[in-house]
Amino acid sequence: MAVRRIILIVLWILSLVGISYYGGPVSYGFFAAVTIAPFMSLLYTLIVLFRFKIYQDVNRKNVVAGSVSDFYITLQNEDLFTYSGVRITFYSPFSSISGIDENAEYELAPHSGIKKETSLLCRYRGEYEVGVKSIIIRDYLKIFRITFKNREPFRVNVLPAVYKPVMLKTLENIDSASVDSAGGNTEPDVTVREYVPGDDIRKIHWKAVAATGKLLVRNTTGEEKQGIGVIMDPERYSKDPSDYLPLENKITEIVIALLHYLYSNGSSVSAYTFQTLLRSDLVKDADSFKEFYTFLSGYRFEKDSTSGKMLTQLISEGSLFSHKIVIAVLHKLTGEVTEAIRILEMNGVVVIVYLVTDDEAETENARNVLHGKFFRIGTEDDLKEVL
Repeated sequence: MAVRRIILIVLWILSLVGISYYGGPVSYGFFAAVTIAPFMSLLYTLIVLFRFKIYQDVNRKNVVAGSVSDFYITLQNEDLFTYSGVRITFYSPFSSISGIDENAEYELAPHSGIKKETSLLCRYRGEYEVGVKSIIIRDYLKIFRITFKNREPFRVNVLPAVYKPVMLKTLENIDSASVDSAGGNTEPDVTVREYVPGDDIRKIHWKAVAATGKLLVRNTTGEEKQGIGVIMDPERYSKDPSDYLPLENKITEIVIALLHYLYSNGSSVSAYTFQTLLRSDLVKDADSFKEFYTFLSGYRFEKDSTSGKMLTQLISEGSLFSHKIVIAVLHKLTGEVTEAIRILEMNGVVVIVYLVTDDEAETENARNVLHGKFFRIGTEDDLKEVL
């Protein structure tokens, strides 16, 4: 293309020399042709740019992370002249398109289109743009090439992948861990709740008061702790999709895998999520699991919904103290989080943490704080291998 521009400039200079020294209709005609040609070529490119149509569609209602879907791309020319050179580029790295050459250049006859049947693979759960990202238009003379962003990008809501483990090596000793913890606790059935006027002041739990800053009283139920609570980190830690999509995808994958494994093995599981307001879902069978999966598919992580706020509220309400085991799927350990874990363990609750991070410093911090009672999982790790 650069060579053609140089040739055009040389021809224009020669035509200028021709009319300067020789004159005549031939010289002036040649000068006019060489002068007008690039402007006409640029005008043609701009017309194609604004008139070119792209249609995209996926053959299934729900796109699931990690699974392949048939994806259709149609390049359409609705004008009376041919589009000489059209190329398309695709969104990445969150998705990939196979079955079409990104370097291929297409020529579209008037009132015709080219339909391509491709395959779409979305890597992460969430909502983002896939398919054609930009269009490259080239003119007849191959002087100009204009790249512009697709004006009607195709956006999909990608559902989280469902891993249904038969066995989880990270939870192999979960029963023995709960028994050992309960055996070493002198008050296995003591929980705390907020003080209500009229409560016996002798029931005030001073350790919990010192830890939370709130007036809490012992709530002795006389019943054995039962069931498992699963907490999902609700916070969006970045504005960059390259940072938050892999992280949120892995967190939801782990929560889904844990819930499916636990309810399939006869455990009653309470799943806790947080979006300004606290939400609890009881997952005990296939129907309740499907209902929670549907909710989680449309769940939006939020900057202001932190795991610290979530756990502080759960501790304040006493929701977690009835469980014998609490599993927390987190990204970071803050002071509020570690304090909540300490209070839970003080009340005879076994706490297991899945830390989703690629940060070695964060992993080392968790190792020191939790004393080995956690599992680190990277954002790109295969759950079949690490879970």
